[in-house]
Amino acid sequence: MGGARAAAVLIPEDLQTGGPAGTLSAMTERPLRWLFFYDCIYPESVGGVEHRNHELARELGRLGHEVVLSGWAEAPGAPHTNVRVEPVARASRHYLARGRRSGIEALTLASQVRRIPLDGIDIVETANIPYLHLPLLARRCRKRRIPLLVTWHEHWGRYWRVHRPPGRLGPGMWRFYALCEQLSLRFGTQAVAVSRLTADRVSRVRGETVDVIPNGIPFERIRALAAESDANAPPLVYAGRLIPEKRIDLLLDATARLAATDTGRRLVTERGALLRIIGGGPAEHDIRARIDRENLAAIVDFAGRLPENEDVWRAVAGAALAVQPSAREGFGLFPLEAMAAGVPVVHCRSPNSAVSELVRDGREGWTVEPDAGELARLLERLLGAPREIAAASRAALERAAGYDWRQVADKVIETGTKLIRRERA
Repeated sequence: MGGARAAAVLIPEDLQTGGPAGTLSAMTERPLRWLFFYDCIYPESVGGVEHRNHELARELGRLGHEVVLSGWAEAPGAPHTNVRVEPVARASRHYLARGRRSGIEALTLASQVRRIPLDGIDIVETANIPYLHLPLLARRCRKRRIPLLVTWHEHWGRYWRVHRPPGRLGPGMWRFYALCEQLSLRFGTQAVAVSRLTADRVSRVRGETVDVIPNGIPFERIRALAAESDANAPPLVYAGRLIPEKRIDLLLDATARLAATDTGRRLVTERGALLRIIGGGPAEHDIRARIDRENLAAIVDFAGRLPENEDVWRAVAGAALAVQPSAREGFGLFPLEAMAAGVPVVHCRSPNSAVSELVRDGREGWTVEPDAGELARLLERLLGAPREIAAASRAALERAAGYDWRQVADKVIETGTKLIRRERA
């Protein structure tokens, strides 16, 4: 896919700002001083929010703004021009290894809000999760008359029944977590969301319009790396966190069925494997164990966590199709990165997934029911239809170009500037 033609930049309607893209003076009279507060900071942790904060800070810094990334980190740092890391504490090694917050860790983060360096800051941005920090952060910002922008990455509601905490108290705890989420909706000068799915859910509770500011991608960097992709890589790829909600078991089932077809056997002979899995997380041990137990190593290349984002983008670009079987996606960063590499996306339908906002069925990719048989049949058909994949590849490039960080940063700046003016009025 690395040889696909360059895409025209098409800015999705909800990203258009009306001013010249990437122009500081179009958004504000002077550079703004931002503080992003989140428990984890890239690259010590590689989840979606910390990845977003890292890349957005890079773009804001490139435009001349000053950004502080505050949260759990080993030491202060300066990862980009005009960007610095100011830790409030060291990250919990246990949390980073387990990959799932506990109530204790959420309380610990809330207790460290008082240590956030707010001197000279114009605006604070934070994620909605893990909730308990929001009332204290809102209070500190209100006392200093600093606008607080809360970005909602997901809103679960009754889905907490499925994602309930482990342990003997878990079955009864989902209501407590759902209540924390519900109460958190009232905090912040303004709420935005990364998808229309989440924006609509938050809007219903807040009783006001919630704008969408999506996550972004470094489009040109991914396109450049796509040209270095391996043409003999497995034709299917998954990249992301390895947690139960991603439904990797479903993907393994479908891959095993595909391997039994004539198309699958031919591709195994040509490529050496059908599927490459990239990533790490709490479910990694179980996935590796299943691959060994069911003798799937000949058709599944388990790459694990790759050192850098660039390594992931290069590996994804070698595939013919990206597959996202996840039951829950607040945005869909992996599908968007795949699209930027010219790789169309097959994803499973779910009421808790926003991937369909990025990947339109029959255009940049295809939607299928979360059934191993249906998924395998669709993959078999598509892998035998190179012209259909090539057309979707071109559409994917054009769609992904509109989510470049330059467009997203302009929208963030516009929103932040309006909040500051309103606060100072």
